[in-house]
Amino acid sequence: MLYDQIHNTLLKKGVNTMTGDIYDYIANWKEWYMGNVATFHYYNLKLASGLTKKCEKLTMNMPKKVCEDYAKLLWSEKVKISLDSEEKTKKFWEIIDSKKNNFSVNFPRSIERAFALGTGALVEYKVNDEIKIDYIDGDIVIPYKYDNSYISGMITISTFIEGTDKAKIYYTHLTYHEFNGTDYKKYNELYKSKVANELGKEVDFAIKFPNVENPVIIVTDTPHFQVLRPNIANNLCFDTPMGISILANHIDKFKAIDDKYDSFSNEFKLGRKRILVDKSAIKKTAQTDNTGAVTYVSYFDENDTVYQAIAGMESQPTKEIDFTLRYEEHIKSINADLNWLSAGVGLGQGFYSFEKDGLKTATEVISDNSDTYRSKVSHQIVIKDIVYDLVKSILNLAGMESKEIKVEFDDSIIEDDTARRKEGREKVTAGLLSKKSYLMDYEGMTEEEADEELLMIAEDNKQVMPEGMDFFNGGGDDTTTNTKPNTGVS
Repeated sequence: MLYDQIHNTLLKKGVNTMTGDIYDYIANWKEWYMGNVATFHYYNLKLASGLTKKCEKLTMNMPKKVCEDYAKLLWSEKVKISLDSEEKTKKFWEIIDSKKNNFSVNFPRSIERAFALGTGALVEYKVNDEIKIDYIDGDIVIPYKYDNSYISGMITISTFIEGTDKAKIYYTHLTYHEFNGTDYKKYNELYKSKVANELGKEVDFAIKFPNVENPVIIVTDTPHFQVLRPNIANNLCFDTPMGISILANHIDKFKAIDDKYDSFSNEFKLGRKRILVDKSAIKKTAQTDNTGAVTYVSYFDENDTVYQAIAGMESQPTKEIDFTLRYEEHIKSINADLNWLSAGVGLGQGFYSFEKDGLKTATEVISDNSDTYRSKVSHQIVIKDIVYDLVKSILNLAGMESKEIKVEFDDSIIEDDTARRKEGREKVTAGLLSKKSYLMDYEGMTEEEADEELLMIAEDNKQVMPEGMDFFNGGGDDTTTNTKPNTGVS
């Protein structure tokens, strides 16, 4: 309702916002991400007695897990952002990783939430000479100006309440962010209502924010906001530049997983061992002690759930019922669903597995021709562009310039270091690579460090290793009559 009211109010001002069904979808995706979907996880169960019992379905919360794993796959502490000098790079990181901005923690969280909701945003601004970054969720972003999928104008929504009980006043704060190629403009509006989730009437923004400059216009060749979306097409809302959740087309799979997981848990509850006894057996019998005092004693612990009292077992021995648990069947079914899910969201089959000690995530090195790798590269195209614009925005606000901006992603999950080093040593042995190049390319040393290391190795070889021993293959050094090319210090 609030989105429709914003759309109708701004339309009268000539601002055509992109609302519609997308925000209903976002609300549904958000429920799944939170792991608590009212229309699915809560249900009524009719008992044999005819009574109805309210039940809550257990969840593996795979939507949250999928978004978490994508954030880890796409961003880590090993990602490098560097400028054209160490001094500028250090100053830049001091700004974005300040206690208030905490980019290293907040940016991967923004990726996670953007993959859950389909859209997220970052906004950079300056307050009292301090540069700040706002990390904004997609359900409070409304685009109003865009070309193809590039959003150059968006509104962000924030709300606050004043007063108590019946005297509450609800405020809605709209902030316009617009970039036209030569400058960035930010403009604020404030609306007031006595009813929650209603836009109400516009009031003077300065009444509540007298010290906030409004509007703000900054001459710049880069926007001071970025819109983050998964790099997949929105097949649910064609007429919006808003992104689509990575979860959107897989809700049925999440339902199937939670159905089976809940059944798996119930299998242990309903299939627990029971001992049937006649109702008369649990009746308490009177016993008199030496003083004549009477106490009532039961031969069964009334709090022990293993005993089930039923009628009609007079003069019969107790009967034990021990159900066979469908343990393996449940695990196989859950794993089948997990495979379909991981393949569907682009993480590849086998990324998840359900075992006796819980959910497991694939940790082996990712092949560069796998679905996981291709998804990673595809989404990082968008993220790299966003980070590049973020860096330019921060530099503009800080009054800094850099001829070079480098964003280098972490590929350690793709490259098998052990295999790479083995390949490098084989190249050295075959005479296709010098030892110095090996140390620099495969061990990450600088040229000076490699020279120093090779000198120390040569000295150690003179003192310890028998004549003719080679550093890499133990069979002849570079001064022997070996027919292979010289692979010594280059």
